[in-house]
Amino acid sequence: MTKKKSPPEIAPHDPHDPFKMRTIEQILTLFDGGDFLTEIMTGHQKLMQDLLDHNAEHGSKGCNGSMTIQLSYAVGNAGDVGMGATVSFKPPKKPASSASAYINDAGELTLYSPMMARMHSGVRDVTPYDPETGEVRDV
Repeated sequence: MTKKKSPPEIAPHDPHDPFKMRTIEQILTLFDGGDFLTEIMTGHQKLMQDLLDHNAEHGSKGCNGSMTIQLSYAVGNAGDVGMGATVSFKPPKKPASSASAYINDAGELTLYSPMMARMHSGVRDVTPYDPETGEVRDV
């Protein structure tokens, strides 16, 4: 029978350790001398503005965005930890452009409605009129 390895013992922590990282904000300020946290906050503010603009222009449908923060860790032999961080923002997607046209009898797109063409075939031209009386004359 193989003996199970017991998990490594965790050293007791000092609650008064002044160097202990106590918040995620403290950890994020380690990257790039604090510039990474500034990048996060600047990108977050732009994302919020993008959401407001999208909502004003297109309404709340599809008004979604996201922010992803990824931290990676690599532990060395001496207990040192190498860390990396990335942040990405996904603003709301603009709706697809829209347009409308008609399909004529030949299967081509046109801006002229085929229904209007059918309606015009039974309408007589009444443009000639008497300029003195304003009466429309039959053509």
